[in-house]
Amino acid sequence: MMPIRNNGCYCFTLETIDTVDIFTKVMYKQLIVHSLNHFIDSKGLVVYGWCLMTNKLYVICEAQTNNSIKEIKERFVEFTREKIVEAVKEEDTPRNQWILRHFQNLTSPLGNTSVLSCWGEVRTIAQINLRHPNIMAEHLEYIHILPVKERIVQYPADYIYSSARDYVGLPGLVKVTKPAAVEQELYEIESRKSGFRRSYNY
Repeated sequence: MMPIRNNGCYCFTLETIDTVDIFTKVMYKQLIVHSLNHFIDSKGLVVYGWCLMTNKLYVICEAQTNNSIKEIKERFVEFTREKIVEAVKEEDTPRNQWILRHFQNLTSPLGNTSVLSCWGEVRTIAQINLRHPNIMAEHLEYIHILPVKERIVQYPADYIYSSARDYVGLPGLVKVTKPAAVEQELYEIESRKSGFRRSYNY
């Protein structure tokens, strides 16, 4: 895994244990939305982009000055773990019982299997240099297109559980910070796509 410094912008992927599809119901999706906004408002998190799929959360973020992105990431993982496990326990259904059995499969470094966790692997995809807006734009383009690839929506901005809407001027669910230079880069990417489609529209 890529080492994380206290400062800097990173693209993270949080994946559920056994890639269990937890985020299929609105209540679980909203837990992630509320948690991101809580950490933005109170914990020094700056979010440039995000996308929540059924079993993965992609976040492009950094920490405000005098905050550690590594610590914020660890606290976010723990905070959301507690909220999601609690929500799954409260809804006693056969599916949720099955999900809880998967949560119990995780063994802690101390060998304690009684700790329930929804998150498995947390990967650092890349460190992003904010002085090169084209790099961030490429990563945003990558995560925004995922719901289209999964045939959930036709266009990225139609998917409300990502920052794609924010970057086309529509209201989003999370308080995203949009660097003007990155917005311009995304606009140019979309313009090139549109030009390509027009040129090869048989």
